[in-house]
Amino acid sequence: MNTSYFTRKHGEEFELPVSQPGGASGSRPVSSSSSSSNKSWGRPSSDSNDGCALLVDRTEATYESLSREAHNAGKARSAKQFTIGPVLVGRMRRVWRVLSERSRIGIWSLGLVAGKLAAEVVYYYAGIIPSEFYRVLGNRDREAFGPLLARCVGVVALAGMCKAGLEYASGMLGVAMRRELTQHTHSRYLRRGRLYPVVSGGRIDNPDQRIAQDVERLARSAAEVLTEVLVAPFLIGYYTAKCWMISGVFGPLAIYGYFVVGAIATRWAMGPIMRQVYKQEQAEGDFRFAQVRVREFAEAIAFYGGEAAERRQADGALEQVVEAQRRVVGRQLGLGLVTQVFAYLGSTVSYVVIGIPIFMGVYDDKSGAELSSLISLSAFVSIYLVFRFSSVIEQSKRLADVGGYVTRIAQLWEELDALDAEPPSEPGSGAAGQISATNVTVATPAGKRLVAELSLQVEQGQSLLITGPNGAGKTSLLRTLCGLWRPLQGAVRMRRNEVFFLPQTPYLPGGSLREQLSYPGMWAGEQRTCSDVQAAQLLQAVGLEQAACRIGGSLDMQRSALEWQQRLSPGEQQRLAVARVLFWQPTFAALDESTSALDAAGEAAVYGALVAAGITLISVSHRAGAAGFHQRRLALDGQGGCTLR
Repeated sequence: MNTSYFTRKHGEEFELPVSQPGGASGSRPVSSSSSSSNKSWGRPSSDSNDGCALLVDRTEATYESLSREAHNAGKARSAKQFTIGPVLVGRMRRVWRVLSERSRIGIWSLGLVAGKLAAEVVYYYAGIIPSEFYRVLGNRDREAFGPLLARCVGVVALAGMCKAGLEYASGMLGVAMRRELTQHTHSRYLRRGRLYPVVSGGRIDNPDQRIAQDVERLARSAAEVLTEVLVAPFLIGYYTAKCWMISGVFGPLAIYGYFVVGAIATRWAMGPIMRQVYKQEQAEGDFRFAQVRVREFAEAIAFYGGEAAERRQADGALEQVVEAQRRVVGRQLGLGLVTQVFAYLGSTVSYVVIGIPIFMGVYDDKSGAELSSLISLSAFVSIYLVFRFSSVIEQSKRLADVGGYVTRIAQLWEELDALDAEPPSEPGSGAAGQISATNVTVATPAGKRLVAELSLQVEQGQSLLITGPNGAGKTSLLRTLCGLWRPLQGAVRMRRNEVFFLPQTPYLPGGSLREQLSYPGMWAGEQRTCSDVQAAQLLQAVGLEQAACRIGGSLDMQRSALEWQQRLSPGEQQRLAVARVLFWQPTFAALDESTSALDAAGEAAVYGALVAAGITLISVSHRAGAAGFHQRRLALDGQGGCTLR
């Protein structure tokens, strides 16, 4: 069974089964390789209408049925994504596994734990100094007051330095975590067969924002949470023992019971926050994208006089962000009430802990000064134990944010997992110097057939021109023939390392002119650099000598992507893209209206250069002049049919 991937209305993915060409569905295989010219495909004859209608009806019925099932299943999965449960825990474990594979993360984490424990020793001695002041002042011990005061100044200064050092170490851990998570995501996202499906599939919103912003916020928040969580068991154990020694078993039991109540209340209050954090990040990504588009198309907006319209759209996106922020703040109110009340009531619990043994007569043998010192020490130990528990509970607010960030990053990884699990498209599955399509049907995600049951073969030296009205599916067919899209039905056989694709809008990354000419730097398993002689020949072949002189600078002068867009006209950008094809010398070049910004003479010149280089062309064009550089023409009619001449 062949399968094609569609996008659900609710952003989920499912597989739509389709029949094999020539199977029971009634599809009619037609081959063009041995047919005469002017033969048409995709127009069913009167005796095959029922079969083709049955195929369409089954396809649409299957799509609607699976969409309803997917909607119900998607709602159940969505609810699990934003609750503290196995799904979130599994995603957090996955993030930690990625981080634990890098030794520098482990080193920073161990160093942070060691530093935190050492700092806690300093904090302990700083905390018991008040009890010693109570004793010295109560006994009016003038000789002991001076040394105690000097020790107090030293310990407090050391505590301040420890706190500053821990903040530095926590920040550096966040930087290291961001680097590792981003590089891991880049290694999976920015590779062939992954970038385009993720961006164009529509199942993952704003992947750029997830990588650039959500990873950074996750790393920063996780580093802060990690600092507290890793040292909490050691400190809680130590101060539990101290509290037991002073107040007996009742003290620790009272504080532990207090913590359980606070943990239950916090668990209840933090549930709704993760979903709202997720939605806020999504709204932030949409707002950021709107701002980037305004910058990218500033000239077009100015020509149209569309500033007011853009302001309305930008304000609308801002309102979405503000509303999402309001919801997050509103949800955090309940959690803040729980955590703050829990923290402030801790001091009351500490006095209860020491008050019970005092009223029971345990410390009747102590003098007033000794009892004051004991109360101060007991209050410090009890309050610090409560504080350690409070710190764990207060991390729940950050943990809710972390959960939202983890969900967005893990969703991107899971989408990449799904792409990895798909059957690979073998680059060498086709014969050398040949692109063949057998009973290929190209359709939109909504199920509309653009090209039906097309069979053709493009041989080396036999360039093909694809024409047709707007919306007929010319670009969609070109993407399918070049392996970017999977056909709804049928099979395309080709060698990926023989086809170089040029979109209508050239891509000019930041870099030097030499790097622009040799982009992407490695193609078809070969890494090459453009020499000075090659650069001069390429610029001359595509008519960019004057532009290169106007731009100035050496071949290796670095320029930003924005600078390249500003310095080169759209036509010059298209010429530069054609120069890349001439540099790499592929067997086939797929041109999706890649000369639309050139005049007739310029278009003829670049087509002539490509043909002279022995490159076979598969072009989409509306211009009559392009026909002279192609041996065959495939005309789409916009109704699913096509004619090969």
